[in-house]
Amino acid sequence: MNTSILLAGSAWNEFVSIFTGEFAWLTILLMVVGMVLCIIEAVVPGFGIFGISGILCEVGAVVVNATLCNGTPLQVLILILIITLVTLLIFLLFVRSARFGLLGKTSIVENKPSIPNDYGEKDEQKLKDLIGKEGILVTECHPVGSVRIGEEVYQVSSKGAIIPKGDVVKVIAVENNVIYVSKITY
Repeated sequence: MNTSILLAGSAWNEFVSIFTGEFAWLTILLMVVGMVLCIIEAVVPGFGIFGISGILCEVGAVVVNATLCNGTPLQVLILILIITLVTLLIFLLFVRSARFGLLGKTSIVENKPSIPNDYGEKDEQKLKDLIGKEGILVTECHPVGSVRIGEEVYQVSSKGAIIPKGDVVKVIAVENNVIYVSKITY
């Protein structure tokens, strides 16, 4: 008989015996739990507890196979190759899904900037409506302070002048979301 056929048959027997021993269920359980934990790590943002636990389960599957199942070095090598290939396949599926699939449509993979494009525009328009209005300083304006206009309190600047608390001020300008006031003298 051909030696390559014998080697292939022997490797197949070793592969099958990984999953058919007395403690094979423990090896399979650790492999599956490890893969699930690694998938959770890829999906759930966090600090790596799922990933570390998954890797430890995978290593545990190899150790259990080598010790409790009296695995041969070829069985351990086959198990390591299986774990590596499945992990690589899962990783590639996640990368593809992040670009084109369902994962790319979730908040896990966010393609938008954290600051909206119209950030500050609506606020600035609201603030520009304050130009010409009067209010009372809630704190001293040295040159930054707080003013109450109607029911709202705004942070304002006085362009360098110190204005005491309680004085009446008028909004004279709004630039880059900064409200500028001046003291009203009667």
